[in-house]
Amino acid sequence: MRTMFRLAFVLIGFCCVTNGQTEYRGRCSTPVGEPGTCVLVAECDFIRRVLAKPILDKNDIRYIESSRCGTFDRKALACCARQSGSVPSPGSTNSNPGNSNSNNVDNRIGSGLSLSDRRKLLPQPPDCGVQYDDRIVGGERTSISAYPWIARIQHVDQRNNYAFHCGGSLINKRYVLTAAHCLAGIPRGWTITAVRLGEWDIATNPDCEDDECYDAVQDIGVEKLIVHENFINQRTEVHNDIGLLRLAAPARYSETVTPICVPLDGNFEDRPADGARLFVAGWGQTETDLGSRFKLHVSVPKVTIQHCRSKYPAANIDDRQICAGGQAGKDSCKGDSGGPLMEIMPPTRQQPQPAFFVMGVVSYGRQCGLENVPGVYTKISRFGDWILNHIEP
Repeated sequence: MRTMFRLAFVLIGFCCVTNGQTEYRGRCSTPVGEPGTCVLVAECDFIRRVLAKPILDKNDIRYIESSRCGTFDRKALACCARQSGSVPSPGSTNSNPGNSNSNNVDNRIGSGLSLSDRRKLLPQPPDCGVQYDDRIVGGERTSISAYPWIARIQHVDQRNNYAFHCGGSLINKRYVLTAAHCLAGIPRGWTITAVRLGEWDIATNPDCEDDECYDAVQDIGVEKLIVHENFINQRTEVHNDIGLLRLAAPARYSETVTPICVPLDGNFEDRPADGARLFVAGWGQTETDLGSRFKLHVSVPKVTIQHCRSKYPAANIDDRQICAGGQAGKDSCKGDSGGPLMEIMPPTRQQPQPAFFVMGVVSYGRQCGLENVPGVYTKISRFGDWILNHIEP
């Protein structure tokens, strides 16, 4: 009864008080600074998901109140983020799979930090993107300390079975970057429980090589799941496939656990260049098995968006996505869904050593390793402000 009263109170306040009037279907700015459209509450999937939560805390209420943009025909209007720069059609909502686990998703405005303050929460070279082993290519199996930012996302099912279903990238001590479909597209009955860091050989802990043993893996609980408000996961197309996990405790940096760099500056807008050599890594599906015992990696070239659109004509590939791969037997199946697409940036005066940047997140593709068919990745440089707006100290 108390929950119903609280929800009714929020809805009454939302319908009857406005922070200035915007025309229906007019342009507006969401509480996290994204361009939006002023639409009916029923037309904004994210606002409806928040209002449907069984308990609304002060952050939920603050977000809802800040979303108000007017009334239309005595109905409340909310500022709803526009998907890929487009305006949603009246009455339409984003389509997530019927088996999504959205009840676990928390996607609210964060603390009142400025954008410049939030930038300081993400490390920059040489405090990110550096691995202690310089053997990048030379077989599909990596060394133990290679790609030390790669994470594994764990869930438990209704039968109390624990398993790993997706990958991600550690971007600071408290956040892992992954794909939205790894958080909101999982079967009902699955609950994401933890993130594992520092893994190499899934059969041993700790990992040892040449009589040298490394630190044991870190299994850290998940405090919050954050999915992009306009995530679309349809049969023919996927957009805004990006999410974050906030860890319940800080990760401990070591030789096998360090963050990867996030491309926040404007000079990353045109990167990676067509033909650039990129990398994916993880324990994902291979041609003969559902998963690898050891961390694998592979080099894939970036392909043009025109070529990608020709291979996925119904997918509406846009400039917030990257396509890479297309060589037989080489694919992000060697990595993990939600894992990073990486580029090595050469040393500069400000950056004295090479550093890896997460340029993309593994989103989707056709059958693994098909000749001339690339995989599709979320382009991280186009979501820098979204990431900054959703991280906290």
